[in-house]
Amino acid sequence: MKLSSLFSLLEKSPLDITIHDAGDCGRADQTEVCELVSDSRKVRPGSIFACVEGEHSDGHDFAQSAVSSGASLLICGHPLNIGIPQLICGDVRRNMGRVASVLYGEPSSRLTMIGITGTNGKTTSAFMTKSILESSGIKTGLLGTVRCDDGVDKEDAEHTTPEGSDLQLWLHRMVRNGCGACVMEASSHAICQGRIDGVLFDRAGFTNLTVDHLNYHADMESYFEVKRRLFNGYMRGERRAAVNLDDPYGALLHRELGERSVGYSLSDRNADFFAEVKQASAEGTDVEITMPGCGIPIGARLPLLGIYNVMNALQALSLSWTSGTETEAALDGLSKMRQVPGRLERYIIEGSGTCVIDFAHNPDGLEKILTALRSVCEGRLTVIFGASGESDKSKRPLMGETASRLADHVIISSDNPKSEDPRMIAEEILSGAKRYSSACTVMVDREEAVGYGLDMLSPGDILVLAGKGPETYQILKEGPVPYSDKDTLMGWCTRKGKVIR
Repeated sequence: MKLSSLFSLLEKSPLDITIHDAGDCGRADQTEVCELVSDSRKVRPGSIFACVEGEHSDGHDFAQSAVSSGASLLICGHPLNIGIPQLICGDVRRNMGRVASVLYGEPSSRLTMIGITGTNGKTTSAFMTKSILESSGIKTGLLGTVRCDDGVDKEDAEHTTPEGSDLQLWLHRMVRNGCGACVMEASSHAICQGRIDGVLFDRAGFTNLTVDHLNYHADMESYFEVKRRLFNGYMRGERRAAVNLDDPYGALLHRELGERSVGYSLSDRNADFFAEVKQASAEGTDVEITMPGCGIPIGARLPLLGIYNVMNALQALSLSWTSGTETEAALDGLSKMRQVPGRLERYIIEGSGTCVIDFAHNPDGLEKILTALRSVCEGRLTVIFGASGESDKSKRPLMGETASRLADHVIISSDNPKSEDPRMIAEEILSGAKRYSSACTVMVDREEAVGYGLDMLSPGDILVLAGKGPETYQILKEGPVPYSDKDTLMGWCTRKGKVIR
């Protein structure tokens, strides 16, 4: 796109942006712009560079470097004495997504946009919804905690929700690759920081709200208020929501949204979508589902464990139903669900027990996964976990208490301690774990702890590696270092001559 064309489009848009010429706008007809980035290291000739003010750095300090690398335009919070055109706005991070949307031809307007928010369950619900839509013949992109998928290429995700510039580029790629829909997770941080600005959603889901991120949000009410914004400020047209009625905040949101909301529940048979669990095993869960248009409950098999995954399935069904998906196609999509990386990811080790890798990193997440596995565990249930540094400290003893109440053996280890002393984090977790009689072991070295837990596995036992999920690193005081629970498991199996099935 020519720079002059972008300026023309921006002038017609409702964005509160001032074009600062810096003596160079006369060449706008000859200047090409091709992409928008917020990392100066990614700048190439024709890039727009957004000078985002971050927690530890200010993008304005890297503006000259971006210009030297070929940037054609800057987005700034204030004018800079640099000889290229600049877009001046009050909040660079919030506005860069809006500018990127204009640059890429407003890609979200050409997709059925489905956003999912909540504390837990977003990732699995997103994968389920994608599976259902594709079973219905709709090519669907995905943006979430684990993976970004543009319909052709897949990449590991850096954030639950990408930065606004990256988000719009992914949507642009989805349109280019023939996607008709996009399912994406919308984190509270992303909503609060304006990363989803420039996107309007057709459908949105609310999973639940539990204690988490209270180092970022002042309290639970503030946390909920940010989540609520998705449904009140980022929806368009004949918008519909799918809301968990069994969660108190979900029930409140459902009442507020009125006819715009479809409710799902495991306790209220009058909900639009209701499921009753008939049987559960290590291989999956059999349920009967009541949904609109069906006179009698429909039997279905979910290849996933846990009541909470039944809830995730109900949300996916609710979202897809409001989008016009046929019941048969929806249930077929659920039955074909593959394991979500780092979400109750099961490995059955011949001659030993079962190892489960899960991202559970807060009290509610631990409660759900341990309760699910307890119901199918024939032997001893062991959990290994830690807690992230520089985050909500109040949840650490609660996590310890939850783990010791539900597991037979608790091994407290390291997660991403960052600048904090991992032993102090472990002690805070241990203070809660001591409330119950379960055996507790502190072993800060994560790889050592996982090896110790695997050595103790016997047939019928289940070992849960919680907190890290699909992550391939640990963040220590010195910075990130390579680490993966899955790689550690595979390495142990190789050394011990164990076979996984």
